[in-house]
Amino acid sequence: MLLNNFKKAHRWAIFNYPKKRCVIIKKIREKAKFNSFMIIEINQSNKIEQTNKDSIVGLANEKTFTVLIKSKIKRKLQEEFRKQNKPRLFVYRTFVASVVLLLKYARLKNISKIIIDEEYYGKDKMLKSMFLETWSRFFKEIPEVSFEKIGRKSKVHSVCYLTMKGKHKPNKVIEFEEIKKLALK
Repeated sequence: MLLNNFKKAHRWAIFNYPKKRCVIIKKIREKAKFNSFMIIEINQSNKIEQTNKDSIVGLANEKTFTVLIKSKIKRKLQEEFRKQNKPRLFVYRTFVASVVLLLKYARLKNISKIIIDEEYYGKDKMLKSMFLETWSRFFKEIPEVSFEKIGRKSKVHSVCYLTMKGKHKPNKVIEFEEIKKLALK
């Protein structure tokens, strides 16, 4: 009941006041804290397909957490996808696996909504189904998942950017074997 009211209020706020989105979302988040909802925003810095650079995937709400996928691991994983004749799935499956590992290592409870930055336009349905499939391996509760533009002014963007630039250390470095188990079936 509370989650449905939250969804309606969120949709109403974004539809009716797109310019005041930030203020309204802050109010909704405060209300969500009171009702024990947890909304998480997820972003990446340096896309997965840029195999010459390390990728950072991070989350933010009250807590921030980042994981690092080294370029060497991405290239090795890309080669594994090529061997299995699935080179086009490399980017999407690796991204989804990194998001699920991020949430696993962050050890967050009572997640009601996950907002993932829309990095791959038009692939929302495919990514959501991959995410829910991978998510169910570790977690029982299924949160609401949406893909939205998060923007450069958000906390999660700055956390990922500063980690990529070396100002912050990543909380976890993902190893090849653990991401391979999730990304490749």
